[in-house]
Amino acid sequence: MASFPPTMRGSWAISRARPPRAYARRSARRIVIARLVAAGVIGLIAAVAAVGALVAARSPVTAFEWSVRPREVARVSPALVLITRDGASDARFSADTWDRAVLARVVTALARAGAAAIGIDVPLGLPGAPGRGGPTGDALLSQATALAGNVVFAIVPGEPVPALAQHARSVGHTLAPPDPDGVVRRIPVRAGVVDRSVPAWALALVAAAREAALDAIPVDRDGRALMTFTPLLPTLTFSDVWTAIDQGQRDRLQGLVDGKIVLLLLDPGSIERRTPVGLLSEGAIQAQVANAALTSSWRRDVPLTWTALAALVVATAVAWAFLTLRWWQAAGALVVVVAGYQAALHVVPQRTGVLLPIFVPLATAGVAGAVAVMWRQICAFRRLRLVEGDVHAIRQALVRQESTVESLEEDLEAARAAVARSTGTERELLRAVEALRAQVAEAQSQEEATRRRLRELEGDGRVEPTAGRLSDVERQRLVERCAELGIITRDPDVLALFGDLERAAPSSLPILIGGEPGTGKELFARAAHTLSPRCDQPFVAVNMAAIPPELFESELFGHVKGSFTGAVGERRGYFEQADRGTLFLDEIGELRADHQGKLLRVLQEKTFYKVGATRPVSVDVRIVAASNRDLERGVAEGWFREDLYFRLKGLVLRLPPLRDRRHDIAPLATQLLEQAGAEAGRSVTLSDAAVLALQRYPWPGNVRELRHCLEQAVALASGPMLGVEDLRLPTKSAAGTTATDDSAVLSCLRRHGFDMQATARALGWDRSTVTQRLKGLGFAALVDAGGDRGKAALALAGEARLVRAVEVKLAEYHEHLLRAVEGFASAEAAIAACRRRFKNLPDRHFRSLESLVRKKFE
Repeated sequence: MASFPPTMRGSWAISRARPPRAYARRSARRIVIARLVAAGVIGLIAAVAAVGALVAARSPVTAFEWSVRPREVARVSPALVLITRDGASDARFSADTWDRAVLARVVTALARAGAAAIGIDVPLGLPGAPGRGGPTGDALLSQATALAGNVVFAIVPGEPVPALAQHARSVGHTLAPPDPDGVVRRIPVRAGVVDRSVPAWALALVAAAREAALDAIPVDRDGRALMTFTPLLPTLTFSDVWTAIDQGQRDRLQGLVDGKIVLLLLDPGSIERRTPVGLLSEGAIQAQVANAALTSSWRRDVPLTWTALAALVVATAVAWAFLTLRWWQAAGALVVVVAGYQAALHVVPQRTGVLLPIFVPLATAGVAGAVAVMWRQICAFRRLRLVEGDVHAIRQALVRQESTVESLEEDLEAARAAVARSTGTERELLRAVEALRAQVAEAQSQEEATRRRLRELEGDGRVEPTAGRLSDVERQRLVERCAELGIITRDPDVLALFGDLERAAPSSLPILIGGEPGTGKELFARAAHTLSPRCDQPFVAVNMAAIPPELFESELFGHVKGSFTGAVGERRGYFEQADRGTLFLDEIGELRADHQGKLLRVLQEKTFYKVGATRPVSVDVRIVAASNRDLERGVAEGWFREDLYFRLKGLVLRLPPLRDRRHDIAPLATQLLEQAGAEAGRSVTLSDAAVLALQRYPWPGNVRELRHCLEQAVALASGPMLGVEDLRLPTKSAAGTTATDDSAVLSCLRRHGFDMQATARALGWDRSTVTQRLKGLGFAALVDAGGDRGKAALALAGEARLVRAVEVKLAEYHEHLLRAVEGFASAEAAIAACRRRFKNLPDRHFRSLESLVRKKFE
């Protein structure tokens, strides 16, 4: 009986590595409930914050509300007239208190002229002075008051009612306490006197004239009535009224006061207070109260409880909008709501007398919107992190499953070869082949399912983040904005990077730009400067690789005269030249370790010493750095300081090479050709075949190489149209390079994250060819690293994020090789078997396989 060949030895069960449990898609109902709860919580937080601010900062809030509230002017009642002191009356009767006999005569005349009620605002507490009428004047005023029967005196609350007011129809107070912002807008409807409470003087007048009840006046919890003011109350001067009385012009006087409430504002010491219509005396404020009572121009505030409930509803609605709608839809809805509320601020007080609150709804809407946006960003970030974690885990599982499929396919091929060579026991070998074929099919099925799940998760990762796919309008705007700054592109990835740059430019956030030479790093740096508030200040570009190490400090920080041999004068360094502007540090990855530390100290402290100086220099500089090296890898390998890296990476932009954005080649070539033609003094165009050739070429030197190619073509070509032959592109095509050059294959693998299927599709190969090429590269890297898989993976990966995936593949390849040579008596026999088993491995890499096999047998 024939035994199984050595190449079939070892246990080759299918890999049971499974992807992580699927990231569960929540049902629509759960999403709605979660968002409702979040909106309610955000609304509650916003409402509590706004109402708390209202209570804690009553004065500024009140001032704000009345400063933005639509200005109302009360209607003027025709049943009201004011009589005030003027210069002529003061000259005739005194600038101080008057003889009360004068008041008695005026009261009598007004009563006979038909005044509905007469209000007198004069000091009544002390008897009349002997030189101002004395007791006789007091007696005459008392008599006139009693005969008129409709006189109302203004008194001082807290003091006994004066004797002169005993015969009055009633008395009233003139209190006018201001609001927290110092402006009088409301008055107490009643106030306490020694043994009773009295109404406001103006309200007592209205009650005397019209038998009006005070209960109908809306008041707040402190018993104060809010009113609207007018600057246009009908007013007479006392001298005009006295002239009519003195000259017996009864008809004229009757025409002025008949059926009206008359207020005599004659107190010379009345205090003026701020009101919505300017400074007014307490008596004049009472006149406004009387007008409000006669025209029903009262207003009332919404109770705080109702305000808080309304704020909760508003905040919840705003939060819901920002949690469920796109930001521009939510912002539009908010604008519509604000506009509607603005209209309501005009209409509602006139229709209902209710003054809608302004600060609390505005504050709650603003806070709720801001918190909802922040919450959405946090949730999106958290969801993205979860998706990224699942994607990473699934990628690891996919790597193992790819390796399993590859190993099983090799085992299947070896088994088939064994069947072909066997002379007996074909049945057992065929059973083994069928078992392996079933395992391959199952492994391939698992791999395809994992790939589908990976695509779903990658799609999920693009749904929520704000930097998702650009709309057509936004894409066109970014294309035009880039063109204005000299960046020619329509590539979505580059446009997204520019969008990030545009948003970060107004701040002082440091920017780190990565990418191969010639990808446009300096253009992006200049764009960051142009879009920033520092655009009018210097932009200083420094090639760090070109600075001699011994001149590093002198070039960057400057030196003083005589600080070293040859320092014949003071020199301003690059940092000082860029003060208040932007400093572009190109090729920063080339800095020596000691220079990195000096640069870090300046970035942290924003001060430095010139060479030879004793006083520090302070600067305000925005840093934009660039490197064509992988600084993350530099941190991992120790040649770049981690603290400096984190100081520079405020915003990290990685510009893709030109070969990854071939749609940009044609517009770039058009612009570069125009520039080259202008310099040469002639117009040149590209043929369609030339454009196609440019798009097929890989451009290892990126835009810089493209520019040189077109400039050379313009200089050497004689015709107006450039053909393929005029471009003088290297004869080795991109496809040829890829087919024979390991570095090109490795570059493609890196671009596709070492996904064998995607790489094979990009190269136009089958997957097994890519697998054999990577296997050969992996064996060579293992030999170079002395068998250290981690070091070999780092060398192949090129980026820190890819190291783990490469290390898993290397482990599978290496372990598969070691299991394949188990049971052989010698290294030579194992190598001979491996030549048959790994027949598709490139010959140049078989020596590396031999080294690994020999090391196994040592």
